[in-house]
Amino acid sequence: SLKSAEQELIFIENNHIRPLTYLDKSYPVRLNNFDSSPIVLYYKGNTDLNHFRTVAVVGTRQPSAYGTTMCERIIEGLLPYNVLLISGLAFGVDAIAHRKCVELNIPTLGVLGHGLDRIYPAEHKSLSKKMIDNGGILTEFTSGTMPDRENFPMRNRIIAAISDVVIVIESKRKGGSIITAEFANEYNKDVFAIPGPVTEEISEGCNKLIKQNKAHVLESAADIAYIMRWEEIDAGKKKKKQLFVELDDQESKMV
Repeated sequence: SLKSAEQELIFIENNHIRPLTYLDKSYPVRLNNFDSSPIVLYYKGNTDLNHFRTVAVVGTRQPSAYGTTMCERIIEGLLPYNVLLISGLAFGVDAIAHRKCVELNIPTLGVLGHGLDRIYPAEHKSLSKKMIDNGGILTEFTSGTMPDRENFPMRNRIIAAISDVVIVIESKRKGGSIITAEFANEYNKDVFAIPGPVTEEISEGCNKLIKQNKAHVLESAADIAYIMRWEEIDAGKKKKKQLFVELDDQESKMV
């Protein structure tokens, strides 16, 4: 174990990775509420993991044109609310969400189901580099850990735990997105799902979550802001400025 730890330390130092234990101030405080949270995380990036608003976006690896459009539209709508957007860097909805964030300069975090010595899928290497510049990548797994199937439900619990809001774009009745939503419900997080045609298998998971009262119906980012009682950051600043009324010369004399 000591030899493995020494090798891991060398890897961390050579690759500018930050190990975070649950005692570190930079460790996500939202994870402290759950017994199943990892003792150590490995992080590469430049964003605050304790960002004051965090939103997860999950969904199918093969989204429809409707799902793609809605994913991009919702992320655009979240821009004024100063969020950290979290997903899993997988094909499909995850990648669409991360790319849109990079385009809009929204910080975005990818939670991985393997060690940081690799990026899976490999096609997302260039995307992950852009995310590190404004966001980052995070995992509980040491280097050398392969992207094995059993790792992804573990990854999904972290996505749910560090998010204030979990959005499901499109999903079949079973799958990783539904697992994430179930974790989020268990953790008392707010879940939102985009409704879809009842004739489409790709919408069954979202429709089921809504039907079972496990998710709010999501049509736009305004729905999230309403439920979460969020105000736009710029709008908040304007309101503060309006508290101080500018007086003209005559009014100033009266004061």
